[in-house]
Amino acid sequence: MSSSTAPGGRRATLFVRSDLPAPSQKRCTAIKRELQELVCRGVLTEVETVEWAKRVPLQGSGDGPERTLYNEFAEWAREAGVCLAPFFDTRLCYSSTTGEKRRELVMPAVCLAVYEGGDLVQVAPFADAGRAESVEECIAELDETGTLPDTGSTTVSTV
Repeated sequence: MSSSTAPGGRRATLFVRSDLPAPSQKRCTAIKRELQELVCRGVLTEVETVEWAKRVPLQGSGDGPERTLYNEFAEWAREAGVCLAPFFDTRLCYSSTTGEKRRELVMPAVCLAVYEGGDLVQVAPFADAGRAESVEECIAELDETGTLPDTGSTTVSTV
């Protein structure tokens, strides 16, 4: 496919946890390779990999990038009529240093966000009507058709 098949400068960001065990690291390597192939074929204009924390507090100071991203992803999911759970989950966690319990958002080991121009147009993984769409399935759809899985979504502006 030509580079014109990536309308509006379609780019992808792969989010991965830094503390992945070896099998998950192999999965990430395979995903990165597949995404680079999509760039070479012009389906995507660029791919970025970003490490994120395993867990982030839901409240408190320091509104980190993970919470901001989650809010953006949650808005996309609402508009698309899909669900980010159970891939993004909240848990009551205990801090051994402070002795406090707090609610934390647990980030998935691997997450893919696809943007067209400045708009978020896809997040994977997600759940829809009892089925789950994995990162690999999202990439396969892009690979086969040059388009994203149909969620009936609208785009979410990030500017």
